[in-house]
Amino acid sequence: MAENNQLTIKFGGDGNIKIETLTDFLDEYKDLLYLINTELGYKSDDLTIEVSPPENGSFKIKIKSKYKDLILDKLGDLSVGVLLGLIAIYSANSGNKKDLEEIKMILEQKEIKDKDVPNIVYNIYNNSAAQQKIQQTFIIVNNDENVTNLKIEHKESEIINIPKSEFTNLIKSLSVTELETIPQSDVLTDEATLIIKTIHFEGQAKWAFIFRGYLIKASIKDPNFINKLNNEAFRKGDALKVILSRKRNFDESLQTYIIDQNSYVIDKVIDHKSKTDDQRKINFE
Repeated sequence: MAENNQLTIKFGGDGNIKIETLTDFLDEYKDLLYLINTELGYKSDDLTIEVSPPENGSFKIKIKSKYKDLILDKLGDLSVGVLLGLIAIYSANSGNKKDLEEIKMILEQKEIKDKDVPNIVYNIYNNSAAQQKIQQTFIIVNNDENVTNLKIEHKESEIINIPKSEFTNLIKSLSVTELETIPQSDVLTDEATLIIKTIHFEGQAKWAFIFRGYLIKASIKDPNFINKLNNEAFRKGDALKVILSRKRNFDESLQTYIIDQNSYVIDKVIDHKSKTDDQRKINFE
């Protein structure tokens, strides 16, 4: 049975490919998964990438994304979903930019249903390094005369099935697209759910939270929330639905953005969900 954190790569042809085709192709996918891992805010040693041996009868190989910590286990599903989304968008879009709604539509057609995937794909796809990595995979298979097509599958769904005759178009389209200058830093802001770990009511001390299975410390800048703290009890394990901002700095050596772990800010608290049912709730309206 296929797993959510696994995708299948099929190199069409007679079942023989050059060894450098396999190793170079997998290396690009490995780099993409680590780029996604960084975008999600995790460290490189949190992620493990496994590859199955080729199956008999055709050159088909499975690649799996796993996280060492059980609390992060579902992130393997998310990271593979984002990788599939990037591949689907690039193949449909040929390097040109898409807005978020167009990305959602393409991912729905490919049956990539995780609600978190479109926003992450949108953020990463605007990073030229991601597009260049995917472009490089098509250069690699195009240079192997044994490869007649490239197919990527996830569970029972076909994400792409591209004949070799179309590889050149996918390679050239990005080459002639004028890539925008990448800003050295930017601020990523979106809605998030944070689990309270440590509470500080004094001064400007940061609260500690679990965000996507990872410990962060964040300042709370919502005056409405701060003014109403006396009306409600908070405890470890409670959940806050918030608007969360964090700064990203572009790393030239890695060609990707790295989250500044000291920059997390809660701009607005939308809702508070307590572990207990009898607790009074703040009205944030």
